[in-house]
Amino acid sequence: MTRVANPELPIRILEEAERIVINSGHPALNMRALARKAGVTATAIYHYFAGKEELVLQLKLRAARKLNERIRGIDPALPPHARIHRLGQEYIGFAEEHPNLYRLLFETPIGGAGLSEAEQSLLYYTYRVAREALEQLAAEGNYPLDPRYGAMMGWTMLHGFSSLLLS
Repeated sequence: MTRVANPELPIRILEEAERIVINSGHPALNMRALARKAGVTATAIYHYFAGKEELVLQLKLRAARKLNERIRGIDPALPPHARIHRLGQEYIGFAEEHPNLYRLLFETPIGGAGLSEAEQSLLYYTYRVAREALEQLAAEGNYPLDPRYGAMMGWTMLHGFSSLLLS
């Protein structure tokens, strides 16, 4: 008799893996320990995730969704300068409130499989929001640089500051 996959199990595995990362950091993520905590066998984890790289990617995407939720909460009616300011506050706030998720998101490799368009969009949402605000400023004649360059420079400084804050 073939065993039917449990659609709730991958979510439970990810939630338990996220708890491990939140409490102990991403280096503490071990597939056997995760299996014990999730109440499954390590083989069961590999039924749902091709390997640790895929599991970590799914955790990164969960962390990105949490960060993006904060950024989506910024009032789009704010002037572009104010939106960029709020974006910085939300980004740093996420790093301070969820330091191990922040580290997971930005300190772990993505893996060799490449990203889908949807995954790229999710992971680069912060950059896109900043670029759009700078594009609006440029269209108004209030920003002389290429908005793509400005958004990348701003994200680099913001990321560097957040990383230093956590170290």
